Amino acid sequence: MKLVSVAEMKAVEKEADANGLTYEQMMDNAGHALAHEVMQLAYAQDEEEEIQVLGFVGPGNNGGDTLVALTYLAEKGWKVRAYLVQRKTNGDILIKRLEQADGEIYRAENDPDHQQLTAFLETADIVVDGVLGTGF
Repeated sequence: MKLVSVAEMKAVEKEADANGLTYEQMMDNAGHALAHEVMQLAYAQDEEEEIQVLGFVGPGNNGGDTLVALTYLAEKGWKVRAYLVQRKTNGDILIKRLEQADGEIYRAENDPDHQQLTAFLETADIVVDGVLGTGF
């Protein structure tokens, strides 16, 4: 694995886009790869019960990657919840896709005492971070 700085990551993404790999496709690829890793982790546990995934979704591309992953998992029949942290929802096609796949959407600003979040964390088998990305 190679670690890169924020500036290097932005340069890599810009070059990939210039060479025909769109930012949308990069996000789709990252989201599907994340979903694949989550599935591998879950299947390694060899559980027969329904696996619940909680995704923290921030305002950046990492949040977008997580929404793609959650949508993919929801389409596979998994129980998924997205907990939005400072993410605008108006016109967000990724949120709309997750809703259409029967994923659940919750907004942190509607949970000021964090009771909902606490309940989700108690039942989640897997938690995915989509808040902290290269901008952090």
